[in-house]
Amino acid sequence: MSEEDELKREIGAFGAFSMGYADVGADIYISLGLIALYALQAAPIALLIASITYITTGLSYAELASTYPVAGGAHYYAYKAFGKLNGFLAGWGLMLDYTVNIALFSLAAVGYLGFLVEAFWGSGIILMNPYYGISAIFLILALIVLNIIGIKYSSRFNELFVMIDLFTVGVLLLSGVATLLFSGRVILWFNSLSNIGETPSWNGFAYAITLSMASYIGIESISQAAEETKNPKRIIPMATKAAIISVLIVALMASLLSVTLLDVSTIGSRAQDPMVALASSIPYIGGLLSLWIGFMGFMICYVSTNTGVIGVSRVTFSMGRLKLSPQIFRRVHKRFRTPYVTIIIFPLIAIAIIMSNIFLSSLDLLELVASLYNFGALISYMYVNLALVILHKESKEGWHTPWVIKIPYHGKKTELPLIPLIGFISCFTIWVMMVITHEQGRLLGFAWFSFGVILYLVMRLKRRIGKDE
Repeated sequence: MSEEDELKREIGAFGAFSMGYADVGADIYISLGLIALYALQAAPIALLIASITYITTGLSYAELASTYPVAGGAHYYAYKAFGKLNGFLAGWGLMLDYTVNIALFSLAAVGYLGFLVEAFWGSGIILMNPYYGISAIFLILALIVLNIIGIKYSSRFNELFVMIDLFTVGVLLLSGVATLLFSGRVILWFNSLSNIGETPSWNGFAYAITLSMASYIGIESISQAAEETKNPKRIIPMATKAAIISVLIVALMASLLSVTLLDVSTIGSRAQDPMVALASSIPYIGGLLSLWIGFMGFMICYVSTNTGVIGVSRVTFSMGRLKLSPQIFRRVHKRFRTPYVTIIIFPLIAIAIIMSNIFLSSLDLLELVASLYNFGALISYMYVNLALVILHKESKEGWHTPWVIKIPYHGKKTELPLIPLIGFISCFTIWVMMVITHEQGRLLGFAWFSFGVILYLVMRLKRRIGKDE
């Protein structure tokens, strides 16, 4: 790489953790009510099952990113392990994931902002179309400017609100656990799990598991900024493991509290602001806490929107550098040393997604976007896990996942890491479930990848013609 293609290393340990936590931790602010709508009282179990993919894939990312600390993440690892076409497909999946992330969380941020506007001024205008979509568009435009100026400022923006959110969620969960213990509802909830198969039905429960993956998408954000992380071999594994543990505690505890302190139908009907509904159930401080949670819901969803801008710009920048996408994507701003072309283009695509769906109902929009969010991400996650199985023997200096066995291969003992193997199987299983149960997500997801393959073949043909000339 020439100096013109390199990015500045400005992200520290907490900045790396903040990217991973912000992108994943914000998911629960949206998915909590959606999962309960279908899994009912079994929502925490659906989240627990889906967490297998999150834990294993996160650890696979930690090993690969500490070994190859460059921008790109999944697509770079797939490129190293399986060649250009597979590298392109892995990156194309992440491009879908991040672009949808920008649209989804900008709308989610406006949803929580709308709660605050209605609470303080008694007006629900911000939640009405077209103001709902227009507000999200203005939020995205502000992030384009922030990210062009530099990732140092973008990362500090993440760090500040992640720190406040961790404290806020800690207060909510501790207050909720205390309320739950005194209520005696834990035993009632545990007994209700025997009804799985009837309420919820097995189909509803399986559908909820696929939606639960939306609560865990985003751990790759840490690896996307590996090229801009100081001392990545030490910081990336540490930040990844901390993000995994934090997100699991928040997601599982918030889900448990939501289906015990609240009626399941109540949390399911609050898909736009489920964490506010949970905060309102806390005795004595619920009213004040719900307002603060509304503010934090707005900010953490906005931080996740910002992480989406960082992620998609780094994926497309890296793909341009490897000649897997148009070369204009590799351009770096002369003053700010940021990939300004990709920072502009893909948030604008997210804006187009909002504009084209601006009159869709909130519940239908959330389900559609969650489907697309999972579709691309799970394909990329499968590539990551398989890439680690192939590249594990090359990762001499980076951090290593646990549970490695030795098997005979061509007369020699070869190391086989079990974590990525489990990760691939679990990702593939949930992806198949999602393809079967999400009709719109299935159609749009396959259409996205079909267009990607055509684009890839056209680029290859143009390069071949250029060489012949």
